[in-house]
Amino acid sequence: MSTDETPETEAGGGTDRPLSETGVGDSREKHLVVVTESGERIDRGEVYVRHTESAYLVSPDVEFPAAETTRYRKENLDRVEISQHHSNCFITTAAAGEGPTLDSLRDFRAEVMRPTRSGRVLLWVYEAISPPVAATLDRHPRSTTTRLVRRLVDRCGALADCRRAATGAAERAALSVTLICLYVVGVAFAALGHGWLRGRELAGGRGIN
Repeated sequence: MSTDETPETEAGGGTDRPLSETGVGDSREKHLVVVTESGERIDRGEVYVRHTESAYLVSPDVEFPAAETTRYRKENLDRVEISQHHSNCFITTAAAGEGPTLDSLRDFRAEVMRPTRSGRVLLWVYEAISPPVAATLDRHPRSTTTRLVRRLVDRCGALADCRRAATGAAERAALSVTLICLYVVGVAFAALGHGWLRGRELAGGRGIN
């Protein structure tokens, strides 16, 4: 399968809605690299990004005019890499790319972790150690470490969604504790995997996963 890189002529699903109102995203510019299933890296530079259930919409214009918007089908991608100065979800982005899972975890961090002292400490540790870890995972997208981290990230995203949908305070609290514990386990595992992969790189085994 090939990545759909043709300009959009419809606002998703044949509706009349403008592309800027299609999918989920914000008005902040991001640096985007698309990695296809075949391993091809496409550096789109500084662009605006929105995502639907099946595709990413990419445009240099915040209004997403049809003639300047490219659609990348998610089924044809290995991952996308998005960086921006205010986004500190380094490991999550490297392992799983931008999308609903990352959005759910960002919301959880903002709503549950950031307001508390212990949560801020955990986030400080994460943001301090994660850039080199994320860089290593990015160099080894098919390694066992990266695949397992991706599964943990997906599970964390699912728990964050369950917590948001929960109606009882006790259930929300239990899901929050579970998610934070899994968050810590995931970061620790990613850090250990980073150390092992870096050791193999330095020993000359860069291609060994």
